[in-house]
Amino acid sequence: MVWPSFNDPQISVRIHSHRGWFRTVFLAALVMSMVSASVIRSEDDMAPKRNAMIVVGAPGEESYAEVFRAAAMQWVEVCNANEIEVVLIDGASLEENLPSDRDRVLDWIETEPAPERWLIFIGHGTSDRDASKLNLRGRDLSAEDLAKSLTKQEGSRWLMVHGGSSSGPWINALSGPNRVVVTGTKSGSEQNYARFGEYLALAINDPDSDLDHDYQISVLEAFLAASKRVTQFYSNEDRIPSEQALLDDNNDKKGTPAVFYRGVRPVKSPAEGLKPDGLLASRIQIASLKKQMELTSAQQSEIEQLEERMEILRAKKQLMDEAAYYEELESIMIEMIRVRAIEP
Repeated sequence: MVWPSFNDPQISVRIHSHRGWFRTVFLAALVMSMVSASVIRSEDDMAPKRNAMIVVGAPGEESYAEVFRAAAMQWVEVCNANEIEVVLIDGASLEENLPSDRDRVLDWIETEPAPERWLIFIGHGTSDRDASKLNLRGRDLSAEDLAKSLTKQEGSRWLMVHGGSSSGPWINALSGPNRVVVTGTKSGSEQNYARFGEYLALAINDPDSDLDHDYQISVLEAFLAASKRVTQFYSNEDRIPSEQALLDDNNDKKGTPAVFYRGVRPVKSPAEGLKPDGLLASRIQIASLKKQMELTSAQQSEIEQLEERMEILRAKKQLMDEAAYYEELESIMIEMIRVRAIEP
């Protein structure tokens, strides 16, 4: 790619006209083709370690066992293809002398640290006044169990997914700084079989999930694509939806449904003045659809700071003079281009 020169008159013109607006659109397209699309690498050219645990719960019926197994293999394949160290727990090795699946999960959390960690739960959930749990072979795993173990691993960035029934309360238990929590339902009372988990597994490596066309599939994009499939399923079956997935990544313990977004941008605001989720989820890339430009960890950090500035600016748009808003937006976009133009 040939990068635009900062001496180019097209770059130096301030945004006060329709001509400036079209240039802004061009810059936005250029940046969005790259934002969150890079493979992070450290200063010694080694990618920061990411690890994942895929946990398959007790199916109850053989038909569910096949669905759960297929979803788990989708996640394993994506992890292997994207250099993510992965451990699969499917209950096949459950014996009296071995740790339970629950204990294996908690042990992995506490003994296998990494900068970015994923916990993907595939199975049925239950919820009552005391706890919300994933049904496992042997002792079930509760969100409260996880929350207690996670306090010992607060230095990592976490992705936690429970796409099954009655999973909504996991957001209340697990929401926290530097965490993305995705649930298949919005409450514990949604007890019917939830299809979100199987649709999410299909979305994580589907090119149609790449909503911003940056050749990467982020957690946010996969969440939105899977939610759309759930909606289509109930519509095609002429059934009332019995599940609504939520995504939480801003530590407010509320979660945001897919209907709040158009593309990857939130178009609705939560009640009580809360902020919509999705910023952190848009930065966690699940799969690369083709090799992207590599960035050093210092470049990636600077890009994330600029993205945060852009989100703050967008939140103030209605209170700003239009010309001032677009001038500052242009400044941030040009700075993003500058950072990405630096040779790693």
